Amino acid sequence: MTTQQRTVPPGRIRRGPSTLAGAVALTAALALAGPAWGACATGYADLGTLAGGSLSGAFDVNNGGTVVGYSDQSQGLTRATRWDQDGIATDLGTLPGDTQSYAYTISDNGATTVGRSLDADGTARPVRWDADGAISELPTPVGTRVSRAYSVNDSGVVIGFRSGTDGLYHAVRWSPAGELRELEELPGDNASSAGWINAEGRTVGYSQAPDGTSHAVVWKPDGAVTELSSLPGHDGSQASSISDTGIIVGNSYTGDDSHAVRWDPEGDIEELPALPGDTGAAAYGVNADGTVIGFSSTAGGLHRAVRWSPDGRITELKTATASAAEAFGVNDLGAVAGFATDGGQSHAALWRD
Repeated sequence: MTTQQRTVPPGRIRRGPSTLAGAVALTAALALAGPAWGACATGYADLGTLAGGSLSGAFDVNNGGTVVGYSDQSQGLTRATRWDQDGIATDLGTLPGDTQSYAYTISDNGATTVGRSLDADGTARPVRWDADGAISELPTPVGTRVSRAYSVNDSGVVIGFRSGTDGLYHAVRWSPAGELRELEELPGDNASSAGWINAEGRTVGYSQAPDGTSHAVVWKPDGAVTELSSLPGHDGSQASSISDTGIIVGNSYTGDDSHAVRWDPEGDIEELPALPGDTGAAAYGVNADGTVIGFSSTAGGLHRAVRWSPDGRITELKTATASAAEAFGVNDLGAVAGFATDGGQSHAALWRD
């Protein structure tokens, strides 16, 4: 499974407070507004929304076929949402007193989903849900204003970022017990964010200099940080995801233009092509065999969901209409999660071979 480096908008010794399912009741499984995809063996499927909703998006699909993301509901509030293998959507709820939430990734064993919960003022707190939907807050340092949990592995280690009053992001990691550790930045840098963690505990993201230049990095399980190689002539990069086989993907920048890139396990970098005629691309996920997903963009700013094969060939992931789409997660079976826009409304999408 993989996920987006959500910087367009992914330990200390304090345990976060736990919230049992009874405190914030998990909404019963709700029927999809669109057709269920469970019976569809291959192709593109609109995952629909929670009952009464109109918008949704998917960020991840695990190896068991469970999809997570978000959907609005009948009251117009956005809720973290989980779609099971039969296409049934469940509202995962929020922390007590909060009104909205988003789910970013789910572990392959299905034990943990992570994301953020927001109060009425938009303050975001990092959270995790267990397999039964019980939510708990992950701890952050005093003074934290915004924090998100972006990725979790099967061991229950969670990564993400937090920011304080200065607005600078700082990469963090939580142990399975909820203990927080801040991940170091490159020498001289003053900001960072972590977007993905693999089974081994290697984490990828970026470290940022005071002038705003970002550099793709990888953190070892012991927290040591290493800068990844860059493309000649490019002025910044970020790493979005790392597979359990050590393949890393992300984006390299020339001015405002994004270029999808892939690093092999030895650290060698290659640029992945955009669709013919397009001017940019972004890579957000990679699976064990090196299949990469993301989007390709036209000069006019239209994004189309794409997949790159292990040998670098690009294919557009087709939707019901020739409209905007982006891919954010891919599992080891090749299923891809993202969103597609139809009739002006964006819905969570799943592509399966």
